[in-house]
Amino acid sequence: MKKTTNTNSVWDQSQPTIEFIAKHPAPDVDEWRKLTSRMVDAATEFGWTKAEVSRRTDVPDGTLSPWFGGKYLGVLSNINQKVANWLDALDASQNMAATMPVSPPFQRTAVGMDVYNALLFAQVTSGFIRVTLPAGSGKTTAAKHFLNTRPHVFMATLSPSTKTVHGMLVELCAALEVHEHNPARFVRSIGAKLKRVGEGSLLIIDEAQNAVPEAINQLRHFVDNDQCGVALLGNEDTATAFIKDVGRSVASRAQVLSRFDRQVRTARNPAADAAILIKAWGVEDGTDCATFLKGIASKPGALRQIDRTMKAASMLAIGDGEEGVRLEHLQAAWKNRDMGDSL
Repeated sequence: MKKTTNTNSVWDQSQPTIEFIAKHPAPDVDEWRKLTSRMVDAATEFGWTKAEVSRRTDVPDGTLSPWFGGKYLGVLSNINQKVANWLDALDASQNMAATMPVSPPFQRTAVGMDVYNALLFAQVTSGFIRVTLPAGSGKTTAAKHFLNTRPHVFMATLSPSTKTVHGMLVELCAALEVHEHNPARFVRSIGAKLKRVGEGSLLIIDEAQNAVPEAINQLRHFVDNDQCGVALLGNEDTATAFIKDVGRSVASRAQVLSRFDRQVRTARNPAADAAILIKAWGVEDGTDCATFLKGIASKPGALRQIDRTMKAASMLAIGDGEEGVRLEHLQAAWKNRDMGDSL
């Protein structure tokens, strides 16, 4: 979480009042001192205001402020316990995050490079492209790498609740940091931002299979009018709703379909891609673990299945006090994920 500055003064702690000391048992006051110190450390580290801490602890601000300031005259042990539970949970989550296995960085798999090159083509030519690969093939990972390594690239992810033109425009406003509150001006404001960015801008729309036909047509508008590239990333259903929209004229459908400059529809060498990812996880080829993971790679969502299973297996290995993952960890991780299939 991004840290902020100038929060220390907000958390300057005054001495407890005489009434506070007299009201509460000494052990509760001692516990209060420890908890307020921990709260200051946590709030300062993450840049949280008192209002944010109130929300996170579920302690009303009208109670948290006097409690923190040493003026609370209610039952101190109750608030102490609530704050302690929150701080303990925060510590536990931080400890877990510190030990959580991290996926390998972007790998130059065949599918990864195909997606990367297609995105580069769309950015350089202000093109309109489709990447329609099966789920778990690595297209989103490649797109995020492109986003993080290329300038003027913006990425929005659609869902069933944001599949409409309005929903998609809201997501694009967030991705482009366009602060527009009038829905009637969304298109104009997004276009203005793209023009300010200039040539070489690219909109990546992930989970694009959710987009309704009108949303896809709106994206064509950005390509034609604002000279930006647009990349639709999704499964094989991406844009098929538009193609099959019998209520739309042939000319209207052709207007969009003719705009697709490039498509990536197949993974050229999924077995080799799986081997690259397995090696990136530190699993040596020829071992029982590698064989097991290659078996997972034959299932739908191959690369994603490998990644998630390795994460779960790594956590099991850590729990057993072992540095490396064994076959038993992988088998247990796969079983625990309950994928409905045995290997």
